[in-house]
Amino acid sequence: MEDLAQLAVEEALRLGASYADIRIELYQRCRIEVSKGRIERLSCGSDAGAGVRALVRGRWGFSSTTDLTREGVKKAAEEAVRSALAMGEPKEPVELAEAKPVKARVVKLGAKRLEDTPLEEKLKITLDSDKAMTSYSPKVKSTTVLYEEAYGRKVFASSEGTLVETVGSRCYLSHTAVARENGRIQSYRTRAAAYGGLEKLLEQEPAEKARKAAERACMLLEAEAPPSGKMTVIADPEHIGVFVHEAVGHACEADAVVAGESCLAGKIGEKIGSDIVTIVDDSTLDWWGSEEYDDEGVKTARRVLIEEGALKSYMLNRESAFKLKMGPNGSARAMSFRHPPIVRMSNTYIQPGDYRFEELLEDVSYGVYVKGSRGGQVDPAVGYFQFNAQEAWLIEKGELKKLLTDVSLSGLILETLKHIDAVGRDMELSVGFCGKAGQMVPVGDGGPHVRIREAVVGGRR
Repeated sequence: MEDLAQLAVEEALRLGASYADIRIELYQRCRIEVSKGRIERLSCGSDAGAGVRALVRGRWGFSSTTDLTREGVKKAAEEAVRSALAMGEPKEPVELAEAKPVKARVVKLGAKRLEDTPLEEKLKITLDSDKAMTSYSPKVKSTTVLYEEAYGRKVFASSEGTLVETVGSRCYLSHTAVARENGRIQSYRTRAAAYGGLEKLLEQEPAEKARKAAERACMLLEAEAPPSGKMTVIADPEHIGVFVHEAVGHACEADAVVAGESCLAGKIGEKIGSDIVTIVDDSTLDWWGSEEYDDEGVKTARRVLIEEGALKSYMLNRESAFKLKMGPNGSARAMSFRHPPIVRMSNTYIQPGDYRFEELLEDVSYGVYVKGSRGGQVDPAVGYFQFNAQEAWLIEKGELKKLLTDVSLSGLILETLKHIDAVGRDMELSVGFCGKAGQMVPVGDGGPHVRIREAVVGGRR
């Protein structure tokens, strides 16, 4: 693979590129879907190819191929150069911030390696999770369990002399339960995942997570419609993690900043949140969204985005780092060899504070406790967000009183950051995927329980 990588880079330079890089990937993948005790889908196979980038006269060109022969990668390099030239003269030529060339090999396979674990064992894990949901209650009418894994090798090489080989594996499991009674329908989803070996997935007790999905779906059948208006909200680690990822993380991606599509553009050093708010994107954690080197061969880092309420930095690739006169911090990621790397998050979270959960509750006379996430929407340019909770509780006089459903939390990012008045001492990270520009990558997000004053809660009454 290294010889093919060097050949492609040299070919791009010969054809006129000032810089070139290549990612060659060889992965084994498996996907299992189970529903109500039946294996609905089982597919396993290999995925291999290369993606070449060429920088020609200040313009990017990109090409991918599944032909991993000498002629195949040379042709991909030629097409990358040709696509760059076809772009026409740029208004602002692309330049790259300096990055020290590195040679490294990273192995992240874990103790219980995916390639050494029989398919029958993975099927059992998936079927056991499904059984945990179907056996919970006759109210559970539908279940879906999805298991996915990928393991293999990626080689990155650049014309500057960087050569990084990553040998790694990831596995993911999601459980969705749908409950129905008296014409009412509710659903709930839980997830587990690991970057490394299967043992890390099993440590998260997937069958217990599946049972929780069934339990919560059945509980929500008795939930009431929520209030609406401005009130105090306590967000659990998963919900605040979604807020941090969607509302803050995307606004801190430097490509959005450079394009004028972030409400945080030009605000480095400014106070944009409460003094107790520190938000980090950290690729160095032993967690789902991590990588040791990004897809430009740059060492990743723990990036402090907001420190004690002040905006400190952005997530940067080499191109945006040059434009913003900052140093790259390993934030370039690509979904696969079929895609060029773009600025992405890894594991984004708010740092813990000093409050116990009971202390967060006791000062709330009337409010809502939101848990989990059903997704939502964010406009990082305007700074507006809206998220839906999987589960919520009405808070009255410092106590959780009634289970609520169909609760949403919305507002302006900069206002909400300033309205955080208490941060819990607990800490939890969730697993998920982030979609951007047609690419989906694994990410983590989370934090402690967080209290927000004057949050906008949406409901049906």
